[in-house]
Amino acid sequence: MKSSVVYSLSLAVVLSLSACSTDKIPGVYRIDIQQGNDVTQEMLNQLEPGMTKNQVAYVMGTPLLIDTFHPNRWDYLYSYQPGGEDREQRRITLHFDEADKLIRIDGDTRTVAKADLPQVERQDKNVIVPLTEKKSGLFSKMKSLVGLGDDDEDVEVIEGTNPAKPEIDQQQVPDTDIQ
Repeated sequence: MKSSVVYSLSLAVVLSLSACSTDKIPGVYRIDIQQGNDVTQEMLNQLEPGMTKNQVAYVMGTPLLIDTFHPNRWDYLYSYQPGGEDREQRRITLHFDEADKLIRIDGDTRTVAKADLPQVERQDKNVIVPLTEKKSGLFSKMKSLVGLGDDDEDVEVIEGTNPAKPEIDQQQVPDTDIQ
């Protein structure tokens, strides 16, 4: 009787202590948490001293905080925590003068001149989408699934499409006049 009580109590203590574990449970999906205004470097590069509040709002969007006691100060906060990892937080503060012109930018990100930004080469890719479907039976589908199928199978034209017609050389067509 005493041993069953001791085992029961020890099991209860072990289970209650394991619930207090701070380790992440493996296999549990955690969502990404994104809050605030995502201020990019391109947005900051567009800001110039002397811009009006409307121009700044057009570039940066609506600020997250406009203090009632400091209406000439706009705060942009951004917080991002990828699933279960450490949180990243950024803060940008814009200061305006009495004429509602931008005078100063504070925060934990910096403005960089466009010449100092790394140049990224743009790579455009064209994707050709055929307007035809391949007609295939069960056997040919099984062959293509295994990797033995032919690429030159019969092609069926989809309704409503106009497949490319070969150009005809006018010298080869006989001249027929219908009267």
